[in-house]
Amino acid sequence: MLREAFEYLTTPCTPLARRYGYLAEAVALGARHRRQRRSWAPHVDACRSFIQEAAERAPRGGRALVAGSGLLIEVPLPFLAERFGEVVLVDMVHTHTARLQARRHPNVRLLTLDVTGTLASLDAALSGGSPLPSPSPPNLAGVRFALAVSCNLLSQLPLLPLDAIDRKAPSTPETERARFARSLAHSHLSWLARIAEQTALFTDTESHWLEHGTLQEREDSTWGLTLPPPDRNWDWDIAPAPEEDHRRSLRHRVGAWFNLAAPSGT
Repeated sequence: MLREAFEYLTTPCTPLARRYGYLAEAVALGARHRRQRRSWAPHVDACRSFIQEAAERAPRGGRALVAGSGLLIEVPLPFLAERFGEVVLVDMVHTHTARLQARRHPNVRLLTLDVTGTLASLDAALSGGSPLPSPSPPNLAGVRFALAVSCNLLSQLPLLPLDAIDRKAPSTPETERARFARSLAHSHLSWLARIAEQTALFTDTESHWLEHGTLQEREDSTWGLTLPPPDRNWDWDIAPAPEEDHRRSLRHRVGAWFNLAAPSGT
């Protein structure tokens, strides 16, 4: 607990990201990984292997972007730094551990960014009682990226904004919440396709709750998007009992695509 408190107090973070829970989420994720390192190991290995293979499909040199770089648990940063002329790590929060790893590579740059372009306008809308905004992903300066990799972001992008809506605008109709969540996920795919020649992505596609190895509950994690069959898939034992539940374990089904085209419609 002392380590988590120190990280929360000392990690550089924008006020908006702190207020909306992104810093707390990053600190909690690091703590969970330390507790569940052995259970997570197959997932981490699969992610790193996938990113490495995706990078090998892109031309050597040029620029690469990693969206949702987080704590770099799943990212083979030395390999990417060796293969590309510039590597841009994008997230709402860059922890001390991630900053230390990035400093080891002179061609790696950290970019603190809301990839949905929605958080500030959502904050204003919730404060003023306005309708939920549409996503407006940012334009990034410079030569188009040879490769963009989205690291477990697709399923996660709507979660903290929806939490804020629940707190500040609880009367928002469920249909409007669902539309907003879907628009964030959809626009993320469009944004990636716009900024990069090759768009690689991995995300949890389903959540499975198991008790004594038996499936008790299944939840879709893709917000209703229709995605093609993944190029790779694997299971991630993200929260074995009693991490989140005394009796049940949480397992994510993860899908990965080497070059996922932009969706044709919302």
